[in-house]
Amino acid sequence: MRPENNPLSIAPPPLWTPCLIGFLAALFLPVAPPPAAQENPEAPVLLRFIQREGEVYHADSLVHETVLINGLVSHNAEITESSSAVVRRVNPDGTALLDFTFRTEEHIAGAPGIFQWVSAEQVTLSRNPQGILEVPENAERPIVRNIPVFPEHPLSPGDTWTAQAREVHLFRIRGTRYGPYSGEFPVAYTYLGSTRTQGRRIARIAVEYSMSIPVRQAREPVRLVSGSSSQIIHWDVEAGRPHLKSEAFEFFLLTSEGPAREFRGEQEVHYRSTRTLNRPRDTARLRSRLGDTPGIAVSPAPEGIRLVVQETGPLLFAPESARIEPENHPRLDALRRALAAHPDRDIVITGHTALHGTESGRRRLSSRRAAAVAEYLFPQGRPGPGRLFIKGAGSAEPAGSDTADRRVEILILD
Repeated sequence: MRPENNPLSIAPPPLWTPCLIGFLAALFLPVAPPPAAQENPEAPVLLRFIQREGEVYHADSLVHETVLINGLVSHNAEITESSSAVVRRVNPDGTALLDFTFRTEEHIAGAPGIFQWVSAEQVTLSRNPQGILEVPENAERPIVRNIPVFPEHPLSPGDTWTAQAREVHLFRIRGTRYGPYSGEFPVAYTYLGSTRTQGRRIARIAVEYSMSIPVRQAREPVRLVSGSSSQIIHWDVEAGRPHLKSEAFEFFLLTSEGPAREFRGEQEVHYRSTRTLNRPRDTARLRSRLGDTPGIAVSPAPEGIRLVVQETGPLLFAPESARIEPENHPRLDALRRALAAHPDRDIVITGHTALHGTESGRRRLSSRRAAAVAEYLFPQGRPGPGRLFIKGAGSAEPAGSDTADRRVEILILD
């Protein structure tokens, strides 16, 4: 229910403890002269998005959720999702044009750090330094918009402010799509202070809100979407972007037909950044690292850099099999060494098949082949922060012949 933008609330320390200690000290201890000046006061901080052309922002989230139906626990779920945003242009006022990709994914049991790529949605939007988004009218993502939004003046610990936010929800009920439904609501912010972590100033911001979206459209089963969220955002002041976010949430879905559904849970989001690939330079370097390794083509692509493991020379897989033929191990070993130069990049491994058998069978086989290559290249998972996805394309993306169609593509993403 909540695979975007979420944090666990951390309560401030109780206020009575220092007050009680101070009261006892005033009674029993001699009065000392006041210090000449307060030591190490925290300087006010200006919080804002600092957006740089060519930078890529990544968000990797994990949700632990309990689903209740009519107040009774139905099941528990673990949901992973990731997104990336490429900064295409930055205006003089700091407003940036960003290309967002929101990915839905599933963790593959027994395969460390490998995710099944389920779907992806792209949207181009703009964001100003305070955090206010301009999103196309028909866009369904992001679900949560304008959180956080910062004031234009510096903040000291304890300062509070409010700003409007919006949520957009889309539901699929018994195979039918309903929505999107959207509504605005006020968000309460409190600046909790900052600490130094590995040389970076990390600010903590508490975020609280409740929202309610009533639906009164004819022939629509959805009647109410409501809930609340309590978040803590850890903000990298110098970088001008989030570092970590956690959330506790509780949301309700009420329909005119069927039970009431409640979603309770916690989410943690980790953020990182990279730069867009230098396609000519990085393509040349990959070719150089691969040397005379046969059957691997490298080329720039709109999304990044594509490497194609071709079915030339020894076949990568036996017919109708996902077992990698042993004579291909040296070829994949060279590929592993070449990919080691990009530990911070997300990588997608896609399997393809020729036009034989059923469509569902081709997709299953191509997905198994992509997983086999992923497990061979990264038996312990990715060594760096970059994510590893697999996809099964079946025969949906033909390359021109049966031999060319039976291939595995590796895409290094921006």
